Amino acid sequence: MSAGSSPFDRFICIPAVEASAMTSRMLSRDDLEQRVVDFLATEGMCVLATCSMNVPRASAVEFFPAGTTLYILTEGGRKVENISENPAVSVAIHTQFIGWEHIKGIQLTGIAEIGRYGSAIFSEGEAAYRRRKGQDARSIPEELYAIRITPVRIEFLDMTRRAEGLSPKQEIEYPVDAGRAGVCRVGF
Repeated sequence: MSAGSSPFDRFICIPAVEASAMTSRMLSRDDLEQRVVDFLATEGMCVLATCSMNVPRASAVEFFPAGTTLYILTEGGRKVENISENPAVSVAIHTQFIGWEHIKGIQLTGIAEIGRYGSAIFSEGEAAYRRRKGQDARSIPEELYAIRITPVRIEFLDMTRRAEGLSPKQEIEYPVDAGRAGVCRVGF
């Protein structure tokens, strides 16, 4: 690996249509991040894609946001096993489809970490859960896992913003903590 490169460089797909090719202006990083945070607050389900031993898996799960970080509470299963072997994940979140001009969603590439009851990750996940569900929400069983997904890249697509002169596709990239980065190798 060359200096300044990341393990993520080996698997992040470059989109076929860059935002600049769609014409229109880009938001400032702060404005875009706020729109992402606002969008995450309105949605509750995502598709979490994991990969291990060249076998990808996509799981529909409920998520709980804390800024741009996502938390998932789960009983375990293949997704947790995959993350244990390969922390590189992808998450898709979108509104219900009602027409092309209304498409809105996020593709998040990130690093997943797993926490059990008593860990900081579990406590953060429980706090995110209570922010969304309310302080009186039922208790979280101690046997659950909490998954924290820290974004490396967020691609936000909002076709409704074309009328404002904004590019419908906007991206945020975050620095990668090389100590937590994984590589998803898929061979066909």
